[in-house]
Amino acid sequence: MDLKPPQQQRTHRGSQSDTRRADRTLPQTRLVSTLRLLIPRLRLLQKKDTASSVVQRRELSQLLSEGREASARIRVENVIATDIAVEVMEMVELYCELLLARANVLDQLAFGEKGTRARLRAKELLKKHTQAQAAADGSTNPPAESSAPRFGFSWLAGSQKKDKEANTADLPSEDEDTYMDTALDEAAVAVFYAWHRFPHDLRELTMLRNMLGERYGKEFMTLAQENKIDTVKVPDRLLKGLRVRPPGQELVELYLREIAKAYGVSWPAGEEEGLGDAPPEFINGQDDSRDPPQTPRPTDGRSPVSVAPPAPRTDNPNPRVKVPGDESNDVGKAGSATTNRSQAKGGTGIPELDELTRRFAELKRKP
Repeated sequence: MDLKPPQQQRTHRGSQSDTRRADRTLPQTRLVSTLRLLIPRLRLLQKKDTASSVVQRRELSQLLSEGREASARIRVENVIATDIAVEVMEMVELYCELLLARANVLDQLAFGEKGTRARLRAKELLKKHTQAQAAADGSTNPPAESSAPRFGFSWLAGSQKKDKEANTADLPSEDEDTYMDTALDEAAVAVFYAWHRFPHDLRELTMLRNMLGERYGKEFMTLAQENKIDTVKVPDRLLKGLRVRPPGQELVELYLREIAKAYGVSWPAGEEEGLGDAPPEFINGQDDSRDPPQTPRPTDGRSPVSVAPPAPRTDNPNPRVKVPGDESNDVGKAGSATTNRSQAKGGTGIPELDELTRRFAELKRKP
């Protein structure tokens, strides 16, 4: 029997409701704060690895210039691994930004009815994979129980059948393509798959993995680590980036050539950059087997190029087309006209004083 006064009882109930409300908002707050710490951390690691790759490339160029090709071939694999690690961190960063933008949506789905169905679906999927693996390993499954009633109790078998149908009704249908959300499912699968293959040990990434495991369930996390989710797969770029495999010989050659080209090193020795060798017929002079290209010549005295005259305009009523070869003629005509005019007026080209006086008087007489 509660002997507290009514006012204290109401206060106690109000504090309990506030505690429950705080417990519901706490997971989302922790998720957001973890993502806000993880994203800058990933960017900082990308900058550090990129700077380290630049230093390593410069050292490789020195090795190539000194002729230490065997050492360069071994050390270039570290440069390739660093570049791949930067690409992987960029992809994980994008998925973290997506989770940060949809943190509220993720919590509403995960802690609601859809999240419960998703976790049940993951449990059933993990059970199927476990049974298939056991069958592949040669283990025998336990014999299935007969559906016929034992000892004549038919009502007991009927009740068991109803319970089984009720349990299967709670499971999601196989036609569903998503667990919670298409983009969120892909981001969660990428984080689960990349966690134990990530090139750096990040405490924030481990925290994010645990938080996503609370929302999707341990079964979903176990399947995602092996890329065995039925409807969501790890992107191919992330699969290739996290694959533990030495680079191929072709990729090593390509890296060494690009590094040598960037730092101006001739590698392989004796190889020169150019447009290639000239044809043999052009080495000792002009090709005699072929006639040189000739400019087409007119057969009837006309030019092979015809130009349409421009249309008349208000500022140019009589347009003319000037051909490049006619400038001398135009200059000669203009010079001859000026010479004739100057010769007609005394040979100097400057009007005399009487002529200027006469023109000025005529201008004054005009109205």
